[in-house]
Amino acid sequence: MTQQEEEYIKSKYNVATDKIKIAIFGQPGAGKSSLINALCGEPLAKTGSGTDTTQEAQVIERGDVLFVDLPGYGTSRFPAHAFCQSFNPLQYDLFICVFANKFHQADTDFFTQLVQVGKPCIFVCNKVDLIYEEGKTLAQCQAAITADLRRQVGKAAITPLFVACRSDKLEGIAAVDEAIVSQMDAARQEKYRLAAKSYTKEQLDIKSQICHDLIARSSKLAAANGFNPLLGLDVTLDLAILTTLYKSIRMAYGINEAKVKNSLVKVETKNYLLKGMSKEGINFILKTATKHLAQKTVFKFVPVVGQAAAGFIGYNMIKKAGEDYRAACYQVAQEELYKELHVQD
Repeated sequence: MTQQEEEYIKSKYNVATDKIKIAIFGQPGAGKSSLINALCGEPLAKTGSGTDTTQEAQVIERGDVLFVDLPGYGTSRFPAHAFCQSFNPLQYDLFICVFANKFHQADTDFFTQLVQVGKPCIFVCNKVDLIYEEGKTLAQCQAAITADLRRQVGKAAITPLFVACRSDKLEGIAAVDEAIVSQMDAARQEKYRLAAKSYTKEQLDIKSQICHDLIARSSKLAAANGFNPLLGLDVTLDLAILTTLYKSIRMAYGINEAKVKNSLVKVETKNYLLKGMSKEGINFILKTATKHLAQKTVFKFVPVVGQAAAGFIGYNMIKKAGEDYRAACYQVAQEELYKELHVQD
């Protein structure tokens, strides 16, 4: 898409570009980067073992969500005053405090600052698979950790979420997703759910409904394209709309080329998904989605009635192409989810 086309779409259809900024803080070795990777469903953040791998703010962008892995607060490298000066933590929308087993005083100090300025914070106790104390059950250990957290932060209603973020053992991530969503308005909930990996059938189905809505909005965008003043750009804009839509759908379901090729879906479905990953393939899909594509272009030059017909055809063309692609992506995502749930069982 050219800059002219991008500016036209943004000005005409008020395309939102703001990102959700989620900051993850905690002490070295707590597993902040591992949590980000679990939420995204792929290894995007650098991870380390027992040391503060994050020497500066590590920004992971996924769709309309920015996960920011902050260095350890109150460490020798980043004492409290230097930390705030370097990273301006108040710029973020939501905070996740990650700790392992024991809660640290430095985290308490940082949380206190967040409370003073009204920032929401979620507490996540990582490495639940390693929690052990002789003579106590896991539930008793978790109760002790919860009591210690409440005592340190002075909030009796706070309950930490217990998770495991190892690539070979994931536990409790779906609960973190829901806690994050609970802190957002409807528009931001949609953005987050599109960016985050689904760990339950319910989450996958919610994501599907959001994709349906996304397709409907893109279809309306294509319909409005029938009235755009830039003659000759109608097909180009439809291609740009479908390209953006397909990319958003693939990201929502966590679909990439490797997953498609390794899937057990029909060969026809695989080929269709792979076509949607290239400009040439999308152009082919666009042309075959309706027999009236050429007719639409001709209608553009017929005043009012022709533009309305072009808008109608554009709407149905993008809607069909979008729904077909969403259904194919859903098949692959559902297959992957069932495999993961089977392994956990």
